[in-house]
Amino acid sequence: MTTAETGGSGAETGIEVAIDARLASLDSGNYRTNNRLVLSTFAEFLENHRGVTTLEGLDILDCRRYAQWLRERVHDDDDDLSAASAHANGPYFTIVRAFLGWCVDDERLDSNPARPNRVKQELPEPHGDHDRQFWSAEAREALLDFVNERAHAALDESADVRERAFRDRAIVTMLALTGARGAELFNDPRDEHRDGLQWSDVDLNRGVAEVFGKTREQQPIPLTDQVVDSLKRYRTVLNPPTVDWPVFPTRHHPSLADAVETGLKQRGWDTDDIESVLDEATSMELLREHEIAPPALSKNGARSMMKRLCEAAELHIDGEYLKPHGGRRGFGSDLYAQDAELAQETLRHESIETTHESYREQNVIERRKRLEQLLDE
Repeated sequence: MTTAETGGSGAETGIEVAIDARLASLDSGNYRTNNRLVLSTFAEFLENHRGVTTLEGLDILDCRRYAQWLRERVHDDDDDLSAASAHANGPYFTIVRAFLGWCVDDERLDSNPARPNRVKQELPEPHGDHDRQFWSAEAREALLDFVNERAHAALDESADVRERAFRDRAIVTMLALTGARGAELFNDPRDEHRDGLQWSDVDLNRGVAEVFGKTREQQPIPLTDQVVDSLKRYRTVLNPPTVDWPVFPTRHHPSLADAVETGLKQRGWDTDDIESVLDEATSMELLREHEIAPPALSKNGARSMMKRLCEAAELHIDGEYLKPHGGRRGFGSDLYAQDAELAQETLRHESIETTHESYREQNVIERRKRLEQLLDE
């Protein structure tokens, strides 16, 4: 795409520079904050997925791929992005389109690459959010009871069985009672910055953890006594050798073997020596011995774990297993019913309007159920 020269210099215009200029042009504090969040996400997508960092390199296909990426996120059970936020009239597209339109007005671009219909056609429709799963309070308590009983029963089992049971309980407890997103706890292969929660991020004495939030910044989350107790017991069983050890390491054997090979090669080992030690010890034993942090459990791995747990516990919601992000939604819904501002703060929404949008309808449904119960008495 041909772009206009900026300031007559003929130099390429960095997208981040243009975003800063756009933000400086906005008067409203809230609108500026929303623009900063959306446009920084847009810039990261362009750089990480398309290799585009300048306005000169941006074209219609890049914007079309951005629209497709938004649609993928809406369909991802572990993502907060709703179809209402991502569709053609939602903030995630309208803010980007307005930004690029401003670049045209400011003579930074000749035309708006987000305007053609073939870009908007890739966006999700604004329906379907009603099917997004919420863990009910009853399902949450039943699952917590199940993993508690399973961890207690594992005390007399092998170290491997005990570690798995205590890990699973810690995962369920965090998903159910912190409002953390799966992408903040587990490894997301699509995002190099999301490599899983580490023990260095967790302060059990203060009851606080630091997660890489949706804002692309480290954010503190509170850990209630039940969460702290579960993590303490799990850490004792896991006995991580270093603070950079993931809280929830993967148990995928090829991934562990790759970590051993990569880590030892970085320390000067040759291939033959690495193969020799892998024949004599397990990958996890070698990672511990050499203090090489294993990869964290992936988001897909967490989903598979939840499926197994729910099958064993015979728990489901509308015929489906309890999905990881349903824990955040269910927890948020319960908080919102009691205190909307506490829900906003705990879930780390940018504004109370986002919290209202996320939970107003769900709580109307809950109130309807209570009304029906009252009228039947």
